[in-house]
Amino acid sequence: MRTNTLSGPQPLALSPRPSRAFTLIELLVVVVIMLVLTAITVATINITIDGDRVRSAARQIQSYIEGARSRASDAKAPRGVRFILDPTDPRVVASMVYIAPTDPWSEGTVFLTRFDGNNDYVPDTSGPPPYDDSASDVWMLVGFDGALNSAPYSNQNPAQATNWMELYQRGVLRDGNRIQIPAGTGAWYTVDVQYLRQMDNSNTPPSATNRVRLLLQQKYRTPAETPPTSYAAFSGNKPVRYLLELTPGPLANQEPVLFPKNVVVHLDRCSNDPDGLLDSAGRAPGDPGYTTPTRNPSLRGNRLPSTWKISHSPTSPPVSTPADPAGFDYTPYCDLLFSPRGSVTGPEASAGLIHLYVGEMKDAIRDRDDWKVIAPAAGLNWSLPEYQEGISASMNPTDNPAQRADKLVVSIFTRTGAVTSNPLFVNGNGSENVAQRFRYSETGEVAGK
Repeated sequence: MRTNTLSGPQPLALSPRPSRAFTLIELLVVVVIMLVLTAITVATINITIDGDRVRSAARQIQSYIEGARSRASDAKAPRGVRFILDPTDPRVVASMVYIAPTDPWSEGTVFLTRFDGNNDYVPDTSGPPPYDDSASDVWMLVGFDGALNSAPYSNQNPAQATNWMELYQRGVLRDGNRIQIPAGTGAWYTVDVQYLRQMDNSNTPPSATNRVRLLLQQKYRTPAETPPTSYAAFSGNKPVRYLLELTPGPLANQEPVLFPKNVVVHLDRCSNDPDGLLDSAGRAPGDPGYTTPTRNPSLRGNRLPSTWKISHSPTSPPVSTPADPAGFDYTPYCDLLFSPRGSVTGPEASAGLIHLYVGEMKDAIRDRDDWKVIAPAAGLNWSLPEYQEGISASMNPTDNPAQRADKLVVSIFTRTGAVTSNPLFVNGNGSENVAQRFRYSETGEVAGK
């Protein structure tokens, strides 16, 4: 120790110790931890947002349908909703619009004939069922577009054009529309527009040898007067008066309402068994007595009105889009029309209870990929992984069964017009219950109780 003669002993000064910095490895560890936490947080937020979108879409659909019922009551006339197919995937719905009936049509000269599938003016006795039941049955209504002066008509007594082809091309004449024959009698039938569809697909205009025709979905109730070998069912081609109900159209000044982003009504999943996992007795995998699954793709969308579908059965006409393995496409006119009393009216009323499966678009894309099987005529390719027992298109076929994203069911009771929104019924492990998917909707039970 040094001694200062003036002030006494003084301590030695200590040199400062250098501070220890973080190493590069420590910084990298911190950055990785922050990135992981950020990714988990973002994923959690996205899941929450996606779930909110599905719930918001279900509420939106429910309130929109209820709004159509209110409009029908206020207007004292039918009003409804059209569910519009997504242009990128015509097996899902992404928007909707309010609709109202179009004025009925009664123009033109028409007469009733026997079934004539090949348009040769000779009754078919071996046509597709049910038209081969009897050659004397009357199934067809023929008009005169393009042949206005054909016998027994002339320039002095011309037949009048029906303009059915124009109505079909405008989208107001479609399968399932009702027709009253004769007009004013209360005798209603439903029509099939397959011949108009064939003419439109082949760009064949109406002519004297290719007349416009509507096929009745129920045979005409009045017995024919002419022999079974006669094309005309009534002597002298007796013209009849008719009243044709046309497809509803959007209300004036109404624009389609879009669902929240990436949320759709997945039409194929509006089904008791979209993956064909139930056996012929309706038992699910794991149930006592379960046998072989049906593996029936035509069960997709079986909780929707039949009028929302266009069949690809061997007896149906060609269509412009490739046949789906399910055997049908969805029509652009997925309509629900309510009477002023609040119940569903029209052909859709016969569905009884309609279930709309609301979920995310990515699940619909996943199903579309999973359900890519070869054409029905060549047999279904059930060897794909997702079709093995215990695995469905709603699961991940390459890993452990994974839950689909959020989904809800909007249900419409056609007799009362009531609309509800419910979750799917699930098993104890949280997976969809294959056999009772719509239990909450059909029984009124509440999830979690």
